[in-house]
Amino acid sequence: MVNKIKMSIIEKGIITDIKQISGDIWDMTVAASQIARNSKPGQFVHVKVNNGFKPFLRRPLSIGPVNGDTLRLIFLVKGGGTQILAKKNVGEEIDMIGPLGSAFRMPKKDEFPIFMAGGIGIVPLLFLDDCLTNDIQRLFLLGLRSRSFSTVSDDELNKRSIYVSSDDGSIGFKGNVIELLTEQLDNNKLINPIIYSCGPGIMLAKLKEFCEMRQIPAYVSLEVPMGCGVGACQSCAVPKADGDGYYLVCQDGPVFDASLVNLNHGELP
Repeated sequence: MVNKIKMSIIEKGIITDIKQISGDIWDMTVAASQIARNSKPGQFVHVKVNNGFKPFLRRPLSIGPVNGDTLRLIFLVKGGGTQILAKKNVGEEIDMIGPLGSAFRMPKKDEFPIFMAGGIGIVPLLFLDDCLTNDIQRLFLLGLRSRSFSTVSDDELNKRSIYVSSDDGSIGFKGNVIELLTEQLDNNKLINPIIYSCGPGIMLAKLKEFCEMRQIPAYVSLEVPMGCGVGACQSCAVPKADGDGYYLVCQDGPVFDASLVNLNHGELP
């Protein structure tokens, strides 16, 4: 089961840091005490990028690492809304609603957690990683297209002992992150592995197939376009695995037991 949490807060945070990680990837730290202190790994915030009506809709962003009253938002610039966010400066206000959605359940004492991220999907897993004590062994994997699409700094990769794969071999293992996961599982005797993942739909679909074949439980955080963020517009619907209707990612997710959701061969909304 995932942890379903219904509390949400409207808060105007203050940007305390913003930097470009690579290409179109930006890392923003926001002081927002109420949201930060009530957030759990896997949840998201709905961000109003400016005070006008263009764009009209808020942007859903996964909540990254929380440190006291601050939280990190790492995002990819791919439209007008995120372009506005990337141009903001330290000291500016940012209007957010959150924390929203479900959270990852914490691993049990007899489980070996594996974090598997694809690109910007690393954000909620960084938060989850911080919530585990140092004595808990885990494996952290990140798949990238190439070094030029890095979503965290080399310092953070080293600090967290993250294993990286890249399609072109420009950083880490040459290949995709499923292949890296296969190598790690085949080369290490991991007892009771459990996988936590977030990334592109096609990666999650292949991961689900892999986990079903190897009988490994998996939880996935889905990143899909959202309109309202509260379940009214139903633009974020994904089919249930049993064919009996749909889940709304904004309300029922974004975290799901992978066995319960139909990932539709990666063709998500």
